[in-house]
Formats: sequence, structure tokens, C-alpha cells
Amino acid sequence: MIKESNLPFFPSSPALASTHDLDSNQVYEALRKSEERYRELVEHANSIIMRCDRNGRITSFNEYAQQLFGYSEAEIIGRHLVGTIVPASETSGRDLRKLIDDICDHPQEHRYNINENITKSGKRVWIAWTNKIMSDERGCPNGILSIGTDITKQRLLEEELRQAQKMQAIGELAGGIAHDFNNMIHGISGYAEVIQQISKDPRISEYTSHILTTARHAAELTKQLLTFARKGNYQLKDCNTHEITRDVCAMLGRTIDRRIRIEQLLEANRPHIIGDPAQLKSALLNIGINAKDAMPNGGTLRFTSSNITFNKGMTIADFEVQPGHYLLITISDNGTGMPPEVRRRIFEPFFTTKESGRGAGLGLAAVHGTIHLHKGAIRCHSQEGEGSTFKLYLPISKAREEKPGKPTSASPAQRKLNIMVVDDEAIVRSYSKTLFEMNGHKVVTFATAEQAITYYRQHCDRVDLVILDMIMPGMDGQELFAFLRRINPEVKALLSTGYSVDSKVQEVIAEGVLDCIQKPFTYERLSKKIEELIASGQLISTK
Repeated sequence: MIKESNLPFFPSSPALASTHDLDSNQVYEALRKSEERYRELVEHANSIIMRCDRNGRITSFNEYAQQLFGYSEAEIIGRHLVGTIVPASETSGRDLRKLIDDICDHPQEHRYNINENITKSGKRVWIAWTNKIMSDERGCPNGILSIGTDITKQRLLEEELRQAQKMQAIGELAGGIAHDFNNMIHGISGYAEVIQQISKDPRISEYTSHILTTARHAAELTKQLLTFARKGNYQLKDCNTHEITRDVCAMLGRTIDRRIRIEQLLEANRPHIIGDPAQLKSALLNIGINAKDAMPNGGTLRFTSSNITFNKGMTIADFEVQPGHYLLITISDNGTGMPPEVRRRIFEPFFTTKESGRGAGLGLAAVHGTIHLHKGAIRCHSQEGEGSTFKLYLPISKAREEKPGKPTSASPAQRKLNIMVVDDEAIVRSYSKTLFEMNGHKVVTFATAEQAITYYRQHCDRVDLVILDMIMPGMDGQELFAFLRRINPEVKALLSTGYSVDSKVQEVIAEGVLDCIQKPFTYERLSKKIEELIASGQLISTK
């Protein structure tokens, strides 16, 4: 065994020293370049790269983080996360102080987390974080490395998608309720008419008048529900939105607090759209009334219009907007404004911040439905103390040519008809038979399409008019009409629906149905409709 002490000693030569220095310089230069590349990578990354100690104090903050949050390195280093880039609590109310303490104490349990953050200017942003424990030379944890990605836009899109799905579900529910409710109102008002006709007592006549008035008010509520559910009654035609806006402003000027100043700045070069003037007027009026309620001490209500073009399809709130030319109507006020939690729910039916008895919470829900029916979009911006702004986007289309209507003769004397009523609601069948027969018509009623087909196949020559319910189990009104038409190509039918004149009803009318009447209807309305059809030659009485 050779001992170290016995090894010969050779003094270092100048050549060997020079080689050693050269190697050290190369290693140093390589380390310096590596550090530069690392620093460049960190500073120019499109992600937040941040380090903090176990107490939550920031020790490193890259350039991207500085730009996003608005803090310079000198401003942020050494400061605690909470109170700088992390608010004490999220908008939802979640306590973020506890979350940050937990991340600092148990980082291994929070390798991935999403939370709301805040910039220096106070803007809220959503960040997805990945966290990793950092250790010193001895392997003891001494800090946390966090890499964050701004997911605010993604979060907003997800929220809009959830809201759209929620509104669609509520719309389906609202439409179903309105349909069933209309059938009930139809029966109530129908039997009130029967009592009114058979009673000679003036008191009973007065009471039934109250019932009919109340039924009409209830029908107005269901009408708003149907509008929200996008199943409302609408008739599209060329309309001048500037004229509609001026009418609404004149109406508001006569009814709202005089301390509220109404301004109009209607600058759109193309104010004409294809729409339903009555529904558009109702939509603008509803927004104006809400603005009035938000300005109890007065203020300014402003209506403006302009034209805007979308070169590609896009999403506005929960609306899918197609490319094309649009009219933009902006309605703004400088009232109390709304907090985010209220603004998110304003288009939900029955949601209201008003006192009990001051509104059913259907106004803005109906506005939402109206804009959907017109294939447009609506967006609301509101901030507490600064007022609210509603932007309505409505597609501009070329005016449709109006088809000349058939000339009508003077209304003839009331005809007596053989009528077949098909409706799955027992109260509607019972009321229809009672009231129609009281007015001289002969009536047969059926609960199902199968029963109606069997009867019509044997007695089609005796039936002057078929009144079909549009929505029935098994076979709906459209399918039943097609079947009756195969039996008798000259069948005369009138659709009755608890919904309204939507695209499907228009399809059936195009297939040959004479017209549609919306429930709840009075006998007077039905009688007038029948006389119009007889006068135009579309319906011929067998009598």
C-alpha cells in the first residue's frame, strides 16, 4: 500500500497554472451565460413567475407579473401577498387570507389552485396557479415558487356559458308554466262569460266583469313570460326604431319624475329593422322604467343610436351574433347602479330588487326574450354609484315587401257553424262547447287526435271549422292538421295555442291552416276572427 506521505512532490509549473485559470474562466463564463439565459427565460415568459417566503412575502416577481399587476419590482418585493396582488376576499365572499396562510403552511397540498387576484388599480383578475416548494442547501423548505396564468377571459366565457344554459332552462320552464297557465285562464274567463250571458242579475254581471278583468291581467303576465321564453306573439315588419324611441321618450316624459331629464341622440343612418314595433317599444319602455326607479332623486336618462358592423360572428353576453350590419341602441342613466351579484341576475324572470307589490320581476326578462326573438343581443354594464348602460344590438335587414291583403267586404251577420274542437284540456273543451252552443253553433269536442280523426273521417262533410290545440300529447296540432288534410284537402282549421305565433305556427299556417288565435281568448275575439274569415271568403258556412 502506498502512503500519501511518501508520494513525490512536484511544484506547479506556470503552464499548469495557466491551464487551471483558463478552465475556471470557462466555467465562470458558462455559469454566467446559463444564469443570463435563465433570467431571460423568467423575465420574458408569458406567465407570472413569482417566489415568496414561508410567511407569504414576495421575494421575486418577473416582468410579466409586473405588467399584469401594475407593480414595479421595487414596490412589490418584501410585501405580503394579501393586500397587494391577493384581495382579502373574492367577489363571491371566499376568504383568501385563510387560503394564502394554508398555501404557505402546506404548499404540497396546493400544487394547483385557482383564485381571484387584484391589480394595483383595483381590477379583479382570475389566475390559475401551480405551486412548488423551494428548499435550501440542507433540504429545508424556505419558500414557494408559483407560476400563474391569467384565465380571466376564459372564466368570463365559462360564466357566460353557464348563464346562457341557465337562462335557456329557465326559459323552457317559464314557457311551460305560461302555456299551462293560459289554459287555466282560458277556462276561468270562458265560464265567466257563460255566467255573464245566462245571468240577469246586475251584481253577478259586475262580479263576472271583475273576473274577466283579472283574467286579462293574468294573461298579460303570461304574455311577458312567453316573451322571455322566446315563444311570445310577434309580427315582424319594417319598423323605424327612431320613431319607436321618440314615442317611448314622449311616453316616459309624461309619466316619470320631472327631475329626470330625457335626452335623445339618434344618429344611426340606418334606423330601420325588421321587427315587431309593439315588442320593441315595450322593451325600451321597460329599460326606461327601470332607469327611472334607479334615479329617485332625479338624473339623466339618455337614448342614443348608431350603426355597427360585425365582420365575423361573435358572442355578446349569452347571445351568438352573426356577421352583418346592426343597429346599436344605447340606453344609459346616472342612477344608483347595480352590484355585480344583482347585474348577473337582472334578466331572470321573477328576480327583482323592488319592494313587494311594486313589480313581478318580468320586465327585463321580457326584454331579454324580445332581443332573442329579433336575433340580436343585449349587454348591460353597471357599477354602483355610477349608473347603468344597456346596449341593444338589432340586425338591419332589407324591408320585406308587404303582400296585399285580400279585399274584405262589410262584416256579414253572424253565421252559425258546425265546429269540431280538439284540445287535451278538459276545461277548455267543456267551456268551448257550452259557450259556442249558447251562441247558436253546433259543437263536438275531442280530447285526442285519434278520436278526432275517427269522427272527421265519417263526418268531414258536416264540419265547417276545426279548432286545433297546437300542443297536445301524442300528435300535435300540425300533425293532426296534416292527417285531416289527407282525409279532406279542403279542411278549414284554426289553431289555438297557449303559446303564441312562433315560427312553427307560421309553418302550419303556410301549410293551409286559416289562422291562429292565442289563448286565453274570449268568445267575442273568436267570433270576430270567424267573421273576418267568412268575409274574406276563406271560410264558408254550411248554413
